[in-house]
Amino acid sequence: MNAMARCISPLVHSLVLVILCQQVFGGQDLVEGPESVKSTIGGRILLKCIVKNRSGIVQWTQNGFGMGNDRDLPPYPRYRMVGERTEVNNDVIEEFSLEITDVQLEDDGKYNCQVTPTDDDPRVLLSDEVTVTVIAPPNQVLIDGGDIKSLVLGVPTNITCRADGGKPAPEMLWYKEGTGRITNNTYTIATTNESTKVTDVISIVTLKATNADHEKRIECRAKNEALREPLSTYVTLNVQYKPRINMSHNISRPMRENDYVRFSCDGDANPREVHWRWLRNGHTIGGQTRSYLDIAQISSDYHQNTITCEATNIIGSTVAEITLDILYEPKFIGVNQYIPVDLNKSVTLTCNATGNPQPQIRWRRSDSQAPLSETTTLTLSRIGKEDLGMYICEASALYGAFTTKKLDVYLLLKGPPEIKSKLKQFAEPDLDGKVSCLVRSVPYPDQILWIRNKKIIDYAQSGRYSITQTQMADGVENILHISHLTPSDFGEYICTVFNGYGNDTKTIVLAETESLHLSYIIGAVCGGVAVLLFIAGACILYHRFKSSDNESYAETDSHTEFKKREKSDSPSDFTKSTLMDEWRQNLNYHCPTEFDEINNINNVYNDPRLNTSGYGTLKSDNIINGYENHNGHLFSDYTHRSDESFPVENMNGYNTTNYGTSTFRSGSRTDFMKPDYSGDPYRLPPANLSTTQLATNV
Repeated sequence: MNAMARCISPLVHSLVLVILCQQVFGGQDLVEGPESVKSTIGGRILLKCIVKNRSGIVQWTQNGFGMGNDRDLPPYPRYRMVGERTEVNNDVIEEFSLEITDVQLEDDGKYNCQVTPTDDDPRVLLSDEVTVTVIAPPNQVLIDGGDIKSLVLGVPTNITCRADGGKPAPEMLWYKEGTGRITNNTYTIATTNESTKVTDVISIVTLKATNADHEKRIECRAKNEALREPLSTYVTLNVQYKPRINMSHNISRPMRENDYVRFSCDGDANPREVHWRWLRNGHTIGGQTRSYLDIAQISSDYHQNTITCEATNIIGSTVAEITLDILYEPKFIGVNQYIPVDLNKSVTLTCNATGNPQPQIRWRRSDSQAPLSETTTLTLSRIGKEDLGMYICEASALYGAFTTKKLDVYLLLKGPPEIKSKLKQFAEPDLDGKVSCLVRSVPYPDQILWIRNKKIIDYAQSGRYSITQTQMADGVENILHISHLTPSDFGEYICTVFNGYGNDTKTIVLAETESLHLSYIIGAVCGGVAVLLFIAGACILYHRFKSSDNESYAETDSHTEFKKREKSDSPSDFTKSTLMDEWRQNLNYHCPTEFDEINNINNVYNDPRLNTSGYGTLKSDNIINGYENHNGHLFSDYTHRSDESFPVENMNGYNTTNYGTSTFRSGSRTDFMKPDYSGDPYRLPPANLSTTQLATNV
């Protein structure tokens, strides 16, 4: 303890001695030191340092390093020590304040003022260490992506705002037009440069755009101490969305078959560049790239189909669809019209029909209106000959103003085949020829053979023969084709046919086509010319006599009447009048001049002997396949319409059935012409007949 006291005692004595000397002799002292300060870039800073009775050297330190004792501080062009020297009460006051002009970021740091010791005053005078803080605004505020920010409706999207070069790090704020500050779904990333001490800040806001956000402004603001007012920028929102469409069509009433239908799609989209596609039951309809789809005559095939409109832009696709409900008339489907049967067996006739509304089915005999069944099937037990013939299936729509559709179904008796071809057929030499074997066979033939010169024709080895076969309602037509006829090809051909009930054989002669003699042709031409000249002369005479009659009728006084009686009593005049009347009767059809003179023609149309129904008469045959009781409803001879026939009285014996046009409404019916049935009065219609009913006289 005594030893420690002995060591401290000299130090205390020295300190006391120094203090006494300062008081006695007035030593140097730091009167005022610097204070911490903030400055913006480009500003001016003044750090105070005032010394009294200085005897040492004054210098400033920056971050612990001395800056020199020359007031101008040459190494630091923006730094200098400023102040004046004054005396106050025998004390010398000197100012060595540090002035920094055009403040820069590198001026940021720790500063102090110090006075070095001297022999008279061993003390080191140090000011408090102060901080110079340089603050800087961010360079600018930018939102990534330009002035327009595109967002997809309902999809969360980030919007990024950047503020670089700020010190301290700026605070980032978001605002939406019409709403105010956005506080949710924002976050900030700050990165500080250690050398420059500035901070780059990225602020991100996540928006889930709504329709109301379209064309609204989103503002980003950055503020720090270096700014009097926040820096800001904004973008305009472009809310994009896939097309929003509605689908419609031009039919306001229930849609019917054969309607012209336009399907249309309209709506809006952003972007507005839209590509269109139309689909039917999920399959693309080719070539349809507009916002509408036209169907000129919509068919029943579209019933219950789904028509889809698809609109696509860069955001996505939208579809709208309509399932069609089309009213259409009854249509028969998959009905077998020709049913082969055996006597005393049972058979079920089936008639299926489609339509909208669903048609009601009714079966009846062709010669009766009494219904046999009102379902799709008609079952006949123990078939007799009286059951054979034509049955009618009727399909009626309950509503929709559609007419009842009828389909003929034939019940055909099975039996052995029968060849119905012409026994003599013709062809021209040096051309390709054919021989037709027309076979009635229910059921269809099992085999047909052609025999020539007592040998069965081998089509493969012959090289010149081939066959084609066409099925009919109750049989087939088998045609033997012969290429490039030579004289040896003409002659007899034997056609033999087999089915499960028997067989038939016929010999058919192929003969050369007979050419019409030249003399007959010349005679026919001359005769035609003579007839034309006769008709022309008769017309001239007729007009001449008619003119004479008109002059005689114009005389109205008694003298004229007397002359007329004289004329009538004259034999020559009587003869002339008679000839005129006869010519009138014979020539009215060819040279009509006045309406009242052709009444005799009109009377012909009222003749009850002629068919006035407007359709041809279909006469029945009575022996084919047990159709004795069919009451005139089979197809056979065709009689022309009465309103298309020439007057009977004036045709001078011409056959009126050779005139007039066919009354079939659906165009030329060539199936009644080929093959040639002229020698077969009992032929049924071909299997591909239209279901259109032909009116008959019953």
